[in-house]
Amino acid sequence: MSESGRVGLVLAAFFAASAVSTAYLPLWFTDQGLRADQVGFILGLSALLRVATVPIGGWAADRLGRRDRMMLWAALLATASACALPALGGVAALLAAMALLGTCTSLLPPLTDSLTLALAGQGRLDYGRTRAWGSVAYMGATAGAGLLLARTGTGPVPWVVAGCFGLAALSILRLPRLALPPRATGVAGPLASRAFRLALLATALVQGSHAAYYAFAQLHWRAAGFDDGTIGLLIAEGIVAEIALFVWGRRLIEGLGPARLTALAAAACLVRWAALAFVTDMVALAVLQLLHAATFACQHLSAMLVLRRLPPERASMAQTLLSALGFSLPSAALVWLTGQLYAGWGGLVFLPMAAIGGAALFVAAPLGRAIRV
Repeated sequence: MSESGRVGLVLAAFFAASAVSTAYLPLWFTDQGLRADQVGFILGLSALLRVATVPIGGWAADRLGRRDRMMLWAALLATASACALPALGGVAALLAAMALLGTCTSLLPPLTDSLTLALAGQGRLDYGRTRAWGSVAYMGATAGAGLLLARTGTGPVPWVVAGCFGLAALSILRLPRLALPPRATGVAGPLASRAFRLALLATALVQGSHAAYYAFAQLHWRAAGFDDGTIGLLIAEGIVAEIALFVWGRRLIEGLGPARLTALAAAACLVRWAALAFVTDMVALAVLQLLHAATFACQHLSAMLVLRRLPPERASMAQTLLSALGFSLPSAALVWLTGQLYAGWGGLVFLPMAAIGGAALFVAAPLGRAIRV
């Protein structure tokens, strides 16, 4: 198997695990007898713990000089945590298992991204096409697990998650080798770069603005009269658009560069979220969903282009900081905010998201200047 295929298989395995755990573990908790407030407490607190612990894993990976070792431990611990869930009782024990599972789940994507970027920088693979494996697996696992659980109930959910992480662990053993010189850079290493700080801010604004979409789009569309099958197709369409950009957009991405990609993502957020607050026509929604390639993928690729400029011994720390502060923290905070607003605002909850994502327009020009320095 090619180097791109070996990295892609790791991506596919843990993105599938993430898809199943995100979509169906809350239902499994409910079926185990937990109340909604207990489920929210477990998921919310474990998310906050990830923000603090994931950068530590990135620092350790840079210090060791071997990302693959940290990735293997993360995959094995995630497998063990998922296997332990059915045997645990009580909120405290489940919280501990979910904190470990969530930390490992959040650590794997940035470490794999840093490896993929390094291999791409050496001309050994194409970053976008390799990253597309994860998006395809996420979409397929969500749909496939839904069909399985419709027949079996939620009982198998922890075992499906464990199986995916186990496959990831086996796949990590076959990753291409790319050792780095051991060096402890600390958190200040990547943050010393102005370009990285601006990319981090832009990512927090753009990716954080997806909070209402991820949390409430399905409920909003169901209230508008769409059945779950149609809603699933709309969500899948957005992921397909994202995959298309990853696979075929290399020349476009390289030509635009980080600053213009961020500007495009921010402008798309303004259009997409503002329109989603009012539009419930099927054809219009189908057009709007194509913008997922801009709102999500363009900003992700913008950040990757910035991170590609950092010294390789800082790559893992930078990726984990981006994951924790650019994705996890703003997403958790804005999911909480939209949860407070949705009951009274309905679809209008997408308007603050338009303002938040659109604010990244003010970051694009300084980012362009920082890169030219």
